[in-house]
Parts: sequence; structure tokens; C-alpha cells
Amino acid sequence: MSRHHHGARVRELTERGRRVLVLENELLRVELLPDKGADIVSFLHKPSDTDPLWRSSAGVRRPAEDGRRPGADADAFMDGYEGGWQECFPNGGASVTYRGAPIPFHGELWAAAWDVRIDADTPERVVVTLTTETARTPFRVEKRLSLASGRAVLEIDETVTNLSTESLDVMWGNHPAFGAPFLDGSCRVDVPACTVSSHRSDPIGPDSAIAFGRTFDWPAAPLADGPGTLDLSQVPGPEAGRSEWVSLSGMAEGWYGITSGRRKVGFGLRWDVAVFPYVWFWQVWGGGAGYPWWGREYVCALEPWTSRPDAGLLEAIANGTARRIEGGASLSTRLLAVMWDGRDQIGGISADGEIVG
Repeated sequence: MSRHHHGARVRELTERGRRVLVLENELLRVELLPDKGADIVSFLHKPSDTDPLWRSSAGVRRPAEDGRRPGADADAFMDGYEGGWQECFPNGGASVTYRGAPIPFHGELWAAAWDVRIDADTPERVVVTLTTETARTPFRVEKRLSLASGRAVLEIDETVTNLSTESLDVMWGNHPAFGAPFLDGSCRVDVPACTVSSHRSDPIGPDSAIAFGRTFDWPAAPLADGPGTLDLSQVPGPEAGRSEWVSLSGMAEGWYGITSGRRKVGFGLRWDVAVFPYVWFWQVWGGGAGYPWWGREYVCALEPWTSRPDAGLLEAIANGTARRIEGGASLSTRLLAVMWDGRDQIGGISADGEIVG
């Protein structure tokens, strides 16, 4: 770990019995849990003292408290869900049995332990590589994180490799969630021009305001209870008491930004839209009665995915949006996680992480 105390550096700490890997520079401090999915649990923008990531009411649990039961459905994920940013692979949504393998809700990576290798540790740049293999399916996943001095950009290069001789179908997604105090009614969501779909015939809950089973242009969602639309680009306050769930597709480029008008601080992602052509936009605006939210959470997630958000991998295969990886082949991609200040909206994120507009 870094012996220097300036520029880019990497540290290892412990929180509630869990190993925490910290990458930081003058502008960002990023914390990961290598032994729990390599979850990113903090993404602090130092100049504004702003962390956009949501922390659930339960927070980071001790390992014995996290409720992991391999093969269980959403309850196991939720029991150990501290918020932050998860990697989901090779399944998204409901647990499935695929070619005899029971694959949990949101896949196998969120419960996996990752090996950590430090490839560079200088004041100019730190580079860390994390690797793991899935237990029930034959994949190796490698994630390379880079942070350069003086830039508020985390570079993430990832490769998934099919270790078997069989061609296999997968869903792959990134699951960052955003919450207070960053998230409030002044926040705005910016995305490229796209199509929005509420695929399911029923809303996410009885407190949803939008009409489901509809397709429309961003950001004007048709209301469920009459004429008019809801502007999905404007974040409501927690008093809204609603929960919504839609997906975005048809983007010419893969990027989004969520910016606080009050703080003039924002977080954004840029990704390869050829790998992740969908964005799942999950929203709990103080709604969600009963398990797991109990009406006490205020959170949204904007998640780049390979596939439509229906009922897990088997449904993605049926609707033609699962990704197939041939035996022995790999699929690689790159994401940039960026923060900025002094703006209340953006017009894009360039391929090198610069804010446009």
C-alpha cells in the first residue's frame, strides 16, 4: 500500500470487520469492499465534501450479519444490501436455474470475494486489479481500476471470460444507487435522447404514478391516472411517496449525469453502449410500503445493462436481449465514473471523461 501521502494513493482499512480498499487523489476518495462483491460503498468528491452514493438504513453489516444464502432470491441480496454500487453478473433480477445452475437474484458477483493486486502505486497514478471466479457458472471476471492525480475520474476496465467450452448466455449490469444528502428535489438527470419503456404490465408498487406497459420519449412519462406526463429528468423530494421503475434504450452514446442544483455538484457515468445498451432507472422517492423499504428510503439507481429489465436471464434469452459469450471467449468494456462541480446540468461526458456542455 502507498507510503506516500500526496497525489494518487491506495490504502487498506477495516470497517465492521470488513476489508476496505481506498483509492484516492486530491479530488476523489473511492472505497470498495473486496470481500463483498468489490462493492463501491463511497465515492467522495473532496472539494465539495459530497458523496452521491446511497447508504441503506442497515449500512455495511459485519460478515456474520449480511444474510447471504447462495441460491436464494431477492431477500438474500436485500439482507446484505448496504447501498453503494454493485456489479451484477451473469443474471439480473429474479433468481433462475440456467442449464442446471441455480443463479441468485442479480447474479453471483455481489456475494463474491475478489483478489486484489496493486499494479501501480505512484503519486501520479494508482492502478488496482481485482479478479474473481463465479462459483455456479464458469466465468472469470477481472476489473482494473485506475485513478490519476488531479482528475475526478475513476477509470474501470473490465473483462469477463467464459472458462468453459460451451456458449453461455449472460446478463451484465452496474448498479450504482444515489441518496441523500446529495439526492434531493433540486437534482436533475441528464441522458442522451432515448426511448423509455415501462415493460411490466404492473407498476413496481401501488404508489407508482406512471402508466406501465408503455413506450415513450425521454423524459415525458404518461401518467397512470389520466392525461398529462411526469418529467423523469426532475428528481422529486422524499415527500413524493412514490416508487417507479423504467428502462432507457436507443442512446447513440452511453452516458448520464445526475446533478444537484442546490450543491452544483454531480456524478456521471460513461460506458460502451454496444455492451450496455439499456439503462434501468429504479426510483424509490419515499414510497415502497412494506418489505424491503418500509417507506423510509429515498434512493434512485441508474444502471447500465446488457439486457431489458424483465424477470431474469431466462426472460432475457426469450426476448433476445441476453448477451452470448462463446466458450473460451472474453467480453471487455470500459466505464468512466466522473464527478464535477459548478454546474446544475451537463450535456455529455466525453470518451476521456471530460464534461460536455
